[in-house]
Amino acid sequence: MTANVLFRIFTIEIGDTPTLMFEAQNMREAQELCHEQWLKDDLAEAKFHGVPLWDGKAKFRARTALPDESALFAEAKNNGRPSDGLLLVYLVKLDGETEDQPVDPGGFPPGRS
Repeated sequence: MTANVLFRIFTIEIGDTPTLMFEAQNMREAQELCHEQWLKDDLAEAKFHGVPLWDGKAKFRARTALPDESALFAEAKNNGRPSDGLLLVYLVKLDGETEDQPVDPGGFPPGRS
């Protein structure tokens, strides 16, 4: 028997920049992801316009995703490849991505007025 677990969508901000989204059961679990070394390593290597997403100093902060961010996450989840792991949806288009590669929806910032 499988437990029916409800997940919420969270956004990680690096400094004050919303950078990526993911699902977690609660805020505590979302905050724990901010301390994962593998994530820090990945974000230090990933680049946006030639600049690493994380400089090794800026603080990570998890928060509940805004409605427009949640819509982007849902779109990526529906259009992406099935995964047993954690789906990370970037709010920035990483360097090296091309138009014909399947990528998480990007383009920062998402439509804000």
